[in-house]
Amino acid sequence: MKKSILKLSQTERKFLLSLLEDGSKTDAQIAREINVSKATSYRTRKKLEEEDILVDYIPIVNLDKMDINFFAIVMFQWNKFDDKKLTEKMLTDLREDPHVVYLAAGDSSNGLTHAMMLGFSDLSGYHSYLEQFRGKYRNYIDKINAFFIPSEKIFKQDYTELVRYVIKKKGGII
Repeated sequence: MKKSILKLSQTERKFLLSLLEDGSKTDAQIAREINVSKATSYRTRKKLEEEDILVDYIPIVNLDKMDINFFAIVMFQWNKFDDKKLTEKMLTDLREDPHVVYLAAGDSSNGLTHAMMLGFSDLSGYHSYLEQFRGKYRNYIDKINAFFIPSEKIFKQDYTELVRYVIKKKGGII
């Protein structure tokens, strides 16, 4: 069962808010900031990890400096849901694909069933990728729509503020 944000203790909420400010903070730094012992801070981190609230620690990298300059949001209509094995293979392939930075299934008014965000060095990398994608899944996809984004036109790529808002609003801190 998922733990609701409403059931987080005040210490857990303060811990998360502190960590959202700077993900590299140590337990000792957070303990000083939120006025608890280092042991409490450590136990809080472990508890949040065990409950899958904190699931990973990843750096935010300047993508331009890594020569990742072009993104595409691709939405498509998968037509083989009746073949569960093939559907799971497609999802596994996309989950493991380094170009896929976001993948979701959902519903749209025009029948599109999946959305993914892809990253490349340039437009030609995207074109090569899409050619292979279409070749591999051409019999199982009815529609593909794409939206192209140069990296300098990405104005926000962070959900930290949303998480902070939910912790404060639902936790009664606001």
